[in-house]
Amino acid sequence: MSRFSLPLSAEFLAVLERQGGAISADQAYACGHSADDIKRLRRAHVLTSVRRGVYALTDDLARLDDRERHVVETRAALLALDEPTTIGHESAAVWLGLEMLRPDLSTVHVVRPELRASRTEAGVLHHLAGLPAEHVVDLADRRVTSPARTGVDVARTTDLARGTALLDSVLRAGTRREEVLAVLDHCRAWPGARGASRAVTMADGRAANPGESWSRVLLASGGLPPDDLQRAVYDEDGLVGIVDFWYDDGLVGEFDGLTKYAVAPGAAGSAAASAVVREKLREDRLRSVDLEVVRWTWADLLSPERWLQRMRASLGRARSRRRPVVA
Repeated sequence: MSRFSLPLSAEFLAVLERQGGAISADQAYACGHSADDIKRLRRAHVLTSVRRGVYALTDDLARLDDRERHVVETRAALLALDEPTTIGHESAAVWLGLEMLRPDLSTVHVVRPELRASRTEAGVLHHLAGLPAEHVVDLADRRVTSPARTGVDVARTTDLARGTALLDSVLRAGTRREEVLAVLDHCRAWPGARGASRAVTMADGRAANPGESWSRVLLASGGLPPDDLQRAVYDEDGLVGIVDFWYDDGLVGEFDGLTKYAVAPGAAGSAAASAVVREKLREDRLRSVDLEVVRWTWADLLSPERWLQRMRASLGRARSRRRPVVA
């Protein structure tokens, strides 16, 4: 059934469009639909209840990815709340378009300074926290915590890898480190501030994606922090490429994420094969300038012990090759 044949009023569809895909029951009634209409449309799978008293078109929801659906769920939560709120934490990261490491998007996060204590109600986590004006931005008709504040808040309330990955994304998107440090200073006495401080210290906007951020945290925890990131490597023919992780002893590390081979989704198999060949030739050129090369994937990060052993062994070989032989 197409949108244009739905038994919904033009007013209903206009409100739905204006509000980014969510509409409350009261708004539906104001558009001329009764409670029985809503029940009938839900039974027919035309409407889906996003949360109590807030609805979306079922077909539209089915086309959304996890982040897009979280935006709709956030809008639905705000429609159900009478109090003014600011979108925060992981929800703010979604709205700001920041990349996250394996985020949990099952909960909508809002920040409300007027609360007596934080609480979770109906899938919405209400965070009690101060909220200076400079920590808030207006985005798509909603109040959202700024990128710097969002990064620090997530780093305060999650693990080091997730916090670092989001702060890397914040810096990568153009926020100045000084702004992040100012937010951290404001929050220095808050719960989780020590963990956030570690993540801020580790944060580096040169990380290209959350997988590289997670890799860097694991390498540091394993006593193998890289000497540089995104280092340009040259041979006699010119630029070989930009390597993800550089060690001065002659080791380079490459994280193979989903976009590593720069092949568009749905591309022909020949395009993918050509990309793999190009990457193989690139790796051969890296080895030809006396560099050890280690590659890894998401699977290695999920069970990193063997990968870290491989990194240590490769670093040892690189050091041995470059160490002068004493007669």
